[in-house]
Amino acid sequence: MLARVPRGPQVGQHGRVALPRTRALTVLLVVGWLGCAGVQLALRALAPDRVDGVDALLTLVALAPTVLLGALLAVRRPDSPVGPALTALAALPALAFTLQAAGAVVGGDLGAALSSGGWVHLVTGFGLLCQVFPDGVLPGARWRLLPAAFLAVAVSLQVVLGLVGAGVLRVPPAVLLPGYLALLLALAASVAPLVVRHRRGPPRVRRQVGWLALGASSVPVLLAAGWGAQLAGVPAGPAYLPVLAALLLAVPASVAVAVLRHDVLDVDRLLGQTAAWLATAVTAAAVFAVGVWATVRLVPGQDTAAGAAAGAFLAAVGLLPLHRRALAVAGRVLDRERTVLHARLRSWVHDVRDGRADPAGVTAVLRAVLDDPDLDLLLRLPGGDGLVTPGGASAGEPPGGDPGLVPLRSHGVDVGVLRLGRVGTRRLRVAREAVLELGLPIELARLQVGLRAALTAVRDSRARLVGAAAAERVRLERDLHDGAQTDLLAIGMALRRLARTGDLPADESVELDAAVHGIEQVVAELRRLAHGVRPARLDDGLVAAVRELAAAGPLPVEVVAAGLDGAGPAGAVDEVRTTTAYFVVAEALANTYKHARADRAAVCIEHVGGRLRVQVHDDGVGGAGDGGTGGGAVLRTVRDRVLAVGGRLAVDSPAGAGTTVTAEL
Repeated sequence: MLARVPRGPQVGQHGRVALPRTRALTVLLVVGWLGCAGVQLALRALAPDRVDGVDALLTLVALAPTVLLGALLAVRRPDSPVGPALTALAALPALAFTLQAAGAVVGGDLGAALSSGGWVHLVTGFGLLCQVFPDGVLPGARWRLLPAAFLAVAVSLQVVLGLVGAGVLRVPPAVLLPGYLALLLALAASVAPLVVRHRRGPPRVRRQVGWLALGASSVPVLLAAGWGAQLAGVPAGPAYLPVLAALLLAVPASVAVAVLRHDVLDVDRLLGQTAAWLATAVTAAAVFAVGVWATVRLVPGQDTAAGAAAGAFLAAVGLLPLHRRALAVAGRVLDRERTVLHARLRSWVHDVRDGRADPAGVTAVLRAVLDDPDLDLLLRLPGGDGLVTPGGASAGEPPGGDPGLVPLRSHGVDVGVLRLGRVGTRRLRVAREAVLELGLPIELARLQVGLRAALTAVRDSRARLVGAAAAERVRLERDLHDGAQTDLLAIGMALRRLARTGDLPADESVELDAAVHGIEQVVAELRRLAHGVRPARLDDGLVAAVRELAAAGPLPVEVVAAGLDGAGPAGAVDEVRTTTAYFVVAEALANTYKHARADRAAVCIEHVGGRLRVQVHDDGVGGAGDGGTGGGAVLRTVRDRVLAVGGRLAVDSPAGAGTTVTAEL
């Protein structure tokens, strides 16, 4: 439905009051149309043998929808000149029919003058409509002069044709060719504003102009065909009937769709395909004609049938590549927005394929090229039921009746869904084309999200397993210390007391001493095992345990701590990372003592930003590594410990420059 504009005068584009003039002009054209119909009916009554009643019926019935549509637009959109122009599209052909009927009644030279040039008005309204559609005359002096210049050419050609018909000017038909060309150029100039609006206007104006161009594309071709038919001796009525049909059916219908429902179809694509097929047909016809002429004229003894066969063969061979080329050119000219969009998408896909762009940015690319900031791309993980964004955030299932949903499928697999923020017929079509172009990045983004989810699940599972193992080590160390070790010590002390106080034979006393010694060795072994599970030194904190460990070594070791105090961590360092850091230092120092031939070593412990960083450096011979000799196996053990808790280990050991082991947990 058209929104009703409030009544009252409105100021036009150049500061003039536009409303009364627009409506008055529309009323004048409607009255003129009715007057022409009345005059034709009167002439039919006066001279039924000279006036064809079909013209009067055509004026009243065939032109009525166009007149009514123009009047409706003038009422509902009084600030737009499209209403009067569309009314003139019907009123001026009615004038042409009336002049032809009057010429038939009057007869003689005057009658010939009246009926000879009336056909010019068949295209005058069309030219004026092209100049003002959809928002009035373009700003600028040359555009404002264009309607007057077009009318001057049309009226001049009508006068010349009238003088020729009356016998005042006696010239051969070929001499009138410049007049026809002048009118054709004037029509081309009238179409120029449409070209400007289509290339520079906003999307709404471009689609409206595309609808008019789609409906009017046949008018120039049919007009040229009518001229050729008239020059060949065909009467004016049959010669220009196709032009009239296009003006009265195709153009008003396209204008109505452009004004009322310009987004109902993808008009730019339709216009491009129409232009491509038209260019293909014209070129194929030209190739056919050239083939016939060349075969007949240049090949001796060949008749027209052979020439037709040769022309048809040439046209058929070139039809498909010619159409593809015409479709590409028409797309670049008439549907530039889609052409630019596809070029941007293909360029980004190449960047993704070459590693210069991240597939996770596919949502931002779609929002930019579709000009839809509320657009969402939701992906379905492989083997999963829910939807997620390319960033990995969970998203709920969209409602099934949402008109802005574009399902995404790849080889029969449900990949996800594209949810548009702004919905329209053209937007849905362009969105479907865009996701087809972006099939590779969308699939890569989906696989990336799935891989990240799987890695997160593995890290969480590993963290739970390591945490459980750490808790079990603490429990086992406490059980050994407080349980079996304490019981064995008590038994050993009781046996020792019995050996000292009891009156035992010498051989039994020796056996008892040996048993007590064995118990002491078992206790020492249990202490060693408990220390390997979890060193008791860690009860006083990581820094204290490392300093005690360094003090017990054969080399001077400097211990520096940051972010931790002497008793324990100043921040929250869990048991897993504390135990792992201690064993990294212990094993790195053991490797230094055994293989580095160093004079001193240093340990640095930092806890910053939630990360525990441990570094052990010595001034030994270097050359250590996972695959090297000497301490390589020890360093591999250190690396395995660090990786087990999700950390990172780096070993820098150039030959002759010492070794630095750095672990981040």
